[in-house]
Order: sequence, then structure tokens, then C-alpha cells
Amino acid sequence: MREIIDLTKDLIRFKSTHTRPEEIQRCARFIETWFKEHDIPCVFMEFNGVPSVGALSAPRQIPVLLMSHIDVVNATDPLFEPFEKDGRLYGRGAIDDKYAAALSMILLKNRIESNRRRGLDDSTVPLGVLITGDEEVGGYHGARSALGGITCNFCIALDGGRVDKIVVKEKGILRLKVVAAGKTAHGARPWQGENAIERLMADCRIVKGFFEGLTEPEHWHRTMNLSLIHAGDSVNQVPDKAEATFDIRYTENDDVDDLIQRIGAAVSGKVITEEREPLFISPGSPYLDRLLALSTETRTGIAHGASDARFLTQFNIPGIVWGADGNSSQHSTDEHVEIQSIARLYDILDRFLTDIRENPI
Repeated sequence: MREIIDLTKDLIRFKSTHTRPEEIQRCARFIETWFKEHDIPCVFMEFNGVPSVGALSAPRQIPVLLMSHIDVVNATDPLFEPFEKDGRLYGRGAIDDKYAAALSMILLKNRIESNRRRGLDDSTVPLGVLITGDEEVGGYHGARSALGGITCNFCIALDGGRVDKIVVKEKGILRLKVVAAGKTAHGARPWQGENAIERLMADCRIVKGFFEGLTEPEHWHRTMNLSLIHAGDSVNQVPDKAEATFDIRYTENDDVDDLIQRIGAAVSGKVITEEREPLFISPGSPYLDRLLALSTETRTGIAHGASDARFLTQFNIPGIVWGADGNSSQHSTDEHVEIQSIARLYDILDRFLTDIRENPI
């Protein structure tokens, strides 16, 4: 555990936000160097400037792949100085997702070293590791690009859930922009213009109506967050353009095309689909059955957020989302991970890999 915690701290100290792409590169190179220093074969991949590091036991079908990421959301500099307190490790990326990268690295190292001590070939280690660099901004050049060149039987995205909850379903993402048009005029003579902000406010109320009554805290229905508004160029001018962006999360019970069409027909402004990402729904797997049999206190569940796991469906890779306990502190000023939960997660994964090696599926 000390090795995992110390490595996590090393990773947290990299300010690997997307406003600092050079830090994401430095962090990825650090991981590449770490693997090489431990004589673990790895490959450094880069797609459109986004780095990923893969450490695969052999160029073949990998039984189990652990996937995590090193990019984090923006934070003030003090959050990149990790510290331990009351059994928790604090810092930006502590739970999302640098502990997972460190755990994956140490677990693979220990499995390979154990094999070598017994004179076994590295290829008999039933584990591969993929660490990507753009999950927080969509994962398009990280997980999606890297997974296309990897063949595995089962992937565990260590980026959600908790030790006693394996996520087998995540919502899809729909980002809609509504653009309202008006007519500009001097702010002292508003009657000569048409205020785009007022039109946009009316459209926002209309969009909200498509989500009325869907307010249960622990639910499985679509949700909407009005997340961005841009309007106006000058305080003494009637604005002729205003736009709002809505972050919509949907379930398999929603007809997304129909929802977009109905919103477009109801508002006065123009509706633009800026992003549309599928749900993640685990198809089930004998690997998941084996994992649940080994971890009797763990159950399957759902999550309202989204992760790179959605790309598993695109490449027909069975998988799950799982991880340590962070008390929903991701992206917050007190982001942390429960250290004991990392130990529990490591132990379960280690026993799982031993079982897979001794009783292949």
C-alpha cells in the first residue's frame, strides 16, 4: 500500500489539466519511464497530441485489461500537493483517477515479478494496463483511439463505482445548444430592437419543461443541466444573439432523436447538437461472474455520469466500471480517496487475477 500511495502522490503532483497539455505529456512520460525502469514492456501512444501508455503482457488476446486516466480537471496549485489525513489521501486526481493508474502499475509489476521469480514467461500474466490522457474531455483521442488496437476479453475501467458497487450501466450524453436571434439597437432605445437574451430565457423555460417531474435524487431517468450562457457584447446595446448550452444525460428509455426533434419544434431559436455519446451498458461476462463470486460484498449498480467505458461497446469489449471509495469528492476542493478501500480493491483484483490464471475462462 505504501508503494501505491507514494506513486499516487507522484502522479498528483503533475498538474495534468487540459489547460496544461505539457503536464499531461510529462505525466505520461513519467509512467513510461517507470515501466521501463521496472523492465515492463510498454508502448507510448499519441493521437492528436493526447498521450496514452499501454503495458501489455504480450501482443495477443489479453484476458483482463485495467483502464484508467491521468488527466484531471482544473484546480488551484495547492490541490496538486497531496497529503494524507484520517485514512484519506487528498489532492486533485486522488480519486479521479490517479490512484487507479498507480494501483494498475503496481499490480502489474508485482504479478510480473512474481512470475519471473518462478521462471514463468511474462505472457502468462493475465493482465494488461491502459492509462490514457483525455478522459475528462471526452476520451476521443485516448481510450477510443487506443482501444482500437487492443484485443482483450474483459476490461475494468477503474474510474467509478466503489469497492462494494460495480457499475454496469452509465447514462448517455447529449449536449444541445439553443441559439436565439434578435435585432440590435442602442440600449437607450430598446423598443427599436429585439432582445435575444429575453428570447433565449423563454426558450430555456421551454427546454426545462421536457424534464419537469424528473427530480428524484436516486433515479434512472433523463436529466438536464443548463450549464453555459453566452450573450451580449456591450452594456448599452440590445443583444442580437444569445446562446445556451444544455448538458443532458439520457437513459435507454429515451428516444434521443425524438427528444431533439420535439425541443427543436418547441423553441423559437435554433437547436444545435454539439455532442452525442452513447450509454454504457455492460453485456455481462463470465469474468464479471467470477469477480462477484470472489467479492461477496460487492453488488452491481448504475451511475449517472459517463466515462470512457462507453467506448468498450464500440469495440465489442465486455467490461465494467469499478473503483475505490472517494465519497463522491471528484472535481471538488476536498477530492480524496479512502486509503483502506484501495487496499481492499487491490486484494480483490489480485485474487481475481490468480483465479483467472489458475482457472482460465
